[in-house]
Amino acid sequence: MLISKRLTIALLPLLSAGCVVGPGQPPLTTLPLAAESLAKTKTITPDTPDKWWSLYQDPALNQAVEQALSNNRDLRAAAANLLAARALLRETDAQKLPSTSFAAKGGYGSSLDDQIEAALGQSDNIRTGSRYSAGIDLQWELDLFGRLRSQSGAAQAGTESAQAEEDGVRVWVAAETTRAWLSACSYGQRIGIAQQALAQVEQGQQITEALYQSGAGVALDVVRAKGLVYQTRADLPVLKAKRQRVLAELAVLMGRLPANPPAQALACLKPPTLAYRGLPDNDGLALLRRRPDVREAQQQLAAATANIRVATTDLYPRISLGANMLSSAHQPEDWGNSGATVWSIGPLISWSFPNITEARARIAQAGAKESAALAHFDGTILAALKELQVSLTGYDSALQQQKLLQQAAENSRQALKLSTLAYQDGAATALDYLDNQRNDVAVQSELARANTRVIEAQVTLFKALGGGWQQAPSVVIPVPQRSKTASSMLFPPVFKRES
Repeated sequence: MLISKRLTIALLPLLSAGCVVGPGQPPLTTLPLAAESLAKTKTITPDTPDKWWSLYQDPALNQAVEQALSNNRDLRAAAANLLAARALLRETDAQKLPSTSFAAKGGYGSSLDDQIEAALGQSDNIRTGSRYSAGIDLQWELDLFGRLRSQSGAAQAGTESAQAEEDGVRVWVAAETTRAWLSACSYGQRIGIAQQALAQVEQGQQITEALYQSGAGVALDVVRAKGLVYQTRADLPVLKAKRQRVLAELAVLMGRLPANPPAQALACLKPPTLAYRGLPDNDGLALLRRRPDVREAQQQLAAATANIRVATTDLYPRISLGANMLSSAHQPEDWGNSGATVWSIGPLISWSFPNITEARARIAQAGAKESAALAHFDGTILAALKELQVSLTGYDSALQQQKLLQQAAENSRQALKLSTLAYQDGAATALDYLDNQRNDVAVQSELARANTRVIEAQVTLFKALGGGWQQAPSVVIPVPQRSKTASSMLFPPVFKRES
């Protein structure tokens, strides 16, 4: 009795506040991420809205992005994975609560209870007949070494990782929807420029043929003029095909069929201008906090650390409070008799001494996975910083190229105008005129491509900055509709005949 009291007093501190074995916190990144080391990193200004696509001031584009953020199928999959992670967290937390089980059975013959009854009565006649029993069992694990808390922490980190993954998909959907919309507008503009260039070279062909018919030109000029027309006309099918491709991508991103893009995107023939004043210097740590992929990798590292604690608890005993009650009688109506009911309550201890080596092997596995998660976390940070730097450089390069080509296009257009007047007055040859015309078509086409590259660089930069998830609408997950007959399924099941 004295030993029992001493054991109870010794266990009281553990019962009131259990300890947690294993590492308490995830390891720090191995990268030098001090604020001063990232001071020269350019990031977006705090005044820039999270819905960065609104800077293009196009209501139809804003509506398309909102629809994509609600109906995109990749987002639906990510949202469903998040729901599964939250359900797993609830399941893990439920293990902290007492568990109950109920069992009932009946049979005919001699049971252990009949044998005990005969032995107590010193009789050789063991009863053979029916016997019925029912019992209820209750167990509650005392989380003395933090096994359940560590499992809950790992599940919580998994939920946070799934949330970050969903936010990352939101960033991707917003960026790709904006990119597809602006590209469709840009290709519409390039098609218009190509059509203007075609009309221009066709006019030059008419002038060349008229001069040849009057005897003032040569056949070579006519052949060259026709070749320029064919060359310019050949660009149109390619541009139209590319525009149809990005329109199909836009429709799918918005959750539509590929042949059903928005009417506003079909009618867009000029990309909107970005209302943005530039990118000042700022703290690069703000970028890392903004990027969902960095947060996802961090939560994966936290889950790996929690799994080390879970594995470490196998080195220690598991103690549970248990209670059970069993009633066994020849007939169910006799269960209420005092002699038919047995009950017990007390602590239950489980400790796997022979598997200590196996437990240490699991700890080593968990530690190795934590090292891999740390390396992945570091790699994600480096990739985010590299993506930002490359995006900034690409955007600056695209802007410089666009500016220079705009000046070149203005000079080319002026030179073509002067060449046309000189050719009509007979002060320039047809070859000079065709050369200037060909050069103007090439410069205008290159400027249109440069405008497209600027748009691509803008979207890539905003995507690298990680915006688009903070104020996103909820993802619509429809209730599954099930077919009653296999014949109405898109791909009905195929049953193989057994040989």
